[in-house]
Amino acid sequence: MRGKVVTDSLGKPRQLGKRLARGGEGEIFALQGRADVIVKWYYPEVLAKRGETLHRKVEAMRALRDTPITRDVCWPLIRVFDHERRWIGFAMYRARGVKMGFLAHALLYERHFPGLDRRQVVGYLLRFVEIVQQLHQAGICIGDYNLNNVFCVPGSDQVSLIDCDSYQLRVDGTFYPCPVGSPDMTPKEHQGKAFRDIVRTPRSEAFSLAIVLFKCLMLGRHPYDIVGGDDPVRNLRRGNFAYGRGQRSVPQGDWYALWQALPEALREHFAVTFTGGADDPGRRTTLAQWHEALSTYREALDRGESPRDITPGRAAGFGGRRVR
Repeated sequence: MRGKVVTDSLGKPRQLGKRLARGGEGEIFALQGRADVIVKWYYPEVLAKRGETLHRKVEAMRALRDTPITRDVCWPLIRVFDHERRWIGFAMYRARGVKMGFLAHALLYERHFPGLDRRQVVGYLLRFVEIVQQLHQAGICIGDYNLNNVFCVPGSDQVSLIDCDSYQLRVDGTFYPCPVGSPDMTPKEHQGKAFRDIVRTPRSEAFSLAIVLFKCLMLGRHPYDIVGGDDPVRNLRRGNFAYGRGQRSVPQGDWYALWQALPEALREHFAVTFTGGADDPGRRTTLAQWHEALSTYREALDRGESPRDITPGRAAGFGGRRVR
């Protein structure tokens, strides 16, 4: 570790704890004496190349900390400096829970979310949609949709978002893009462009969010998997959605059972968003419509009108296990 002590904006020394994670731009450390706070320390090479730009963006984000952004978003809160008073990062609240990537996984969900059922999955997704809606109302777009940047607390509906310093925002007339992303989570109109040159919109965000919802409800399956042997990005660019109307290419067995177990309204939203909506952003299901459909689904689950089992049916199971 480069150093164990940082200072805040008043010059007060703060003792760092253990390193918790390493990312593409920096490292995350615990803060001694505050279990609920962590520090992001950018790598020296990142600071040398883009330090001024990063500092301006983080300061713009800090200016929004009193807007209606919930604590469920790990937002930059406090400036952090090294021993020479050079800006090196920021402090933020610490996310609790388990990565959503483990929730959307046919083998790992049982280990990380014991006793998980459909009611809990839908609860997480509803809360996730609500947080994104709050961000959009504040003029903020996530941009980089990544299931490893969303944390869910087992046994509750609590959801937290991390890696927020990459978000797209506009503050006092200055536009701050999201410079990162994943092609398989990016809508067709933004494909083939440098992420730093993309201007995200609620409609483009709705497409990426729909992929997150699909993967969580389908145990990690990407909506554009397994169509004609092409990879998901090629199928995405063609709007080649296996589960669309006619469903000629739906993978049979377990995946077909998962798809059929979803309410018709949700299946219709996915079909419209991932077929016609691939080319026409105006046809995509909005966040409000997703929230309504998921709320209706949760009510049906509560009434016992839809199966709660994660893997419906009794066919041979995922990863060699039997589906309950």
